Amino acid sequence: MWFLVFHVSPRPVWHHTFDLRVYRGAVRWWLDGRRVYDFVRPHTEKGFTYPPFAVLVLLPVALGTETAAIVLLTAVSGALVALTTWWLVTPVADRHGWPRWVAFGVAVPVALAMEPVRETLGWGQIDVVIAALVLADVVALRRGRPWAGVGIGLATAIKVTPGLFLVYLAVTRRWRATAVAAVTFGITALAGLAVDPSVRYWTRTLWQTGRVGPPVDPNDQSLLGLLARLAAPSVPSSGLWLALAGLALVVGITRAALLHRRGDDLAGVTVTGLTACLISPISWVHHLYWVVPAVAVLVDVAAGTPVAAGRPRRRPGAARAAAAAGALVVVGVFASSLIWFFVAAPADQWTIVGENAYVLLVCGLVCVLPARVRVDVPQGDRHPQPDPPDRRPR
Repeated sequence: MWFLVFHVSPRPVWHHTFDLRVYRGAVRWWLDGRRVYDFVRPHTEKGFTYPPFAVLVLLPVALGTETAAIVLLTAVSGALVALTTWWLVTPVADRHGWPRWVAFGVAVPVALAMEPVRETLGWGQIDVVIAALVLADVVALRRGRPWAGVGIGLATAIKVTPGLFLVYLAVTRRWRATAVAAVTFGITALAGLAVDPSVRYWTRTLWQTGRVGPPVDPNDQSLLGLLARLAAPSVPSSGLWLALAGLALVVGITRAALLHRRGDDLAGVTVTGLTACLISPISWVHHLYWVVPAVAVLVDVAAGTPVAAGRPRRRPGAARAAAAAGALVVVGVFASSLIWFFVAAPADQWTIVGENAYVLLVCGLVCVLPARVRVDVPQGDRHPQPDPPDRRPR
């Protein structure tokens, strides 16, 4: 796996935590009494693009030295990669009789090798933090905690696009968690007024996608990025993008709700996260963390966990083989940084597919990621409830 990363992939692993330096500069700029959205990092065109509340969250990276900030964020992100991977892997290991620590020892290097995680660490990004907040709510919902929804509310207040998880809570009729997430977001948005008393971010800055970067950049693996590369050097049609994004939203949320109804909330949350990446105007590669839990779901099916479906499947072996192939493709594509082999290649049909491989793969996962039976028993529950008869593994 790491042979792909260091000897095959054309993409460097380390990006000198450039994004963290932007965060740090913007927060220190604000601490000096200046307006945070006026900040531009020297010798670049990059400024602060997150909601005002994110400034308060990022205060720790601005208060010490730059080295301390890099160590802090890298350590937090690395610990969260380990924690979320443990949470994803141990139920799979338990179901199939694998030693937990062996499964964890294999899974962590695989997760770190996949480009969204590598890019998060290399750029000094916060995407693993956002994912951990959302997954904390998955745990809270399974255990019936009254505070379930706080993680999604906080994640939305920090980076906006996790707001689609709030929609997921609503369409799956978990009204208490929906209300908790909405109230949490509202309170944190009000707290953000301490940073920017105006509504400039919500009325202007949020919609200025050019502050982040051009969608034609191969790093942008959203539907708009795909259309921009197809239309280059012309500008992609706004109407076409809105139509495709609307279709992706309907398909993604419908499939996520279906996966939840079939008993696999992790698969539903994963499809929601992948859908958010598709419909966002800008989805950098490091935003695509949700391919990691998608691989966990596919590996579980490949190892023998039956697929929950509206009708019994007559060929479970085919489902296992398809899941195994899917997991290998996802890991191989992202570990090898496939899109970067095509960036400077002559334009032809293979180049089009190659440089848009991530967004095409995400579309495929949204459409076909399966629901598994018997996956929502909370860890540590010594007396799990039996599945309904029609959901028991056969």
